[in-house]
Amino acid sequence: MTTQPNRFFHGFATNDGNPKSHFKLFYIETVHDISDYNGDSIIERVSRMEDYYFNEQRIDDPYYVIYASLKDHFNESSKFVGAFDQLNMAISLVEHLTGNKVTETDVGVYRP
Repeated sequence: MTTQPNRFFHGFATNDGNPKSHFKLFYIETVHDISDYNGDSIIERVSRMEDYYFNEQRIDDPYYVIYASLKDHFNESSKFVGAFDQLNMAISLVEHLTGNKVTETDVGVYRP
C-alpha cells in the first residue's frame, strides 16, 4: 500500500461487487472537532480546503470518517463505520470492504 500524506479529501467507492450486501457505497469525509458555544465540541465536515489548513475553532487536526450508504429499501440512509487519523488507512479499509478503488470527488457529490 502506498502511504499518502493526510490532506483535504472526500471520496467514495461503490459496493456493487456484493449483491447480498445492504450497502450500496462507502464514503470518506474529512472532518474536525470544533468548539461550540457551551465549551463542548462537535464534529464538523470540512467542506473547503482552506478550512483544512486553518480554522480558529478547530480543537485538533482534521481526520477522516467512513460512512456506509444503505440501499434504498432501508429506513436509514447511512451508518457510521469508523474514524481514522490517517487518510491511507481510511482508503485502505474502504477498498478492502468493497473490492473497488476509492474515487476522490467534490464535497457532497456522493452523499445520499
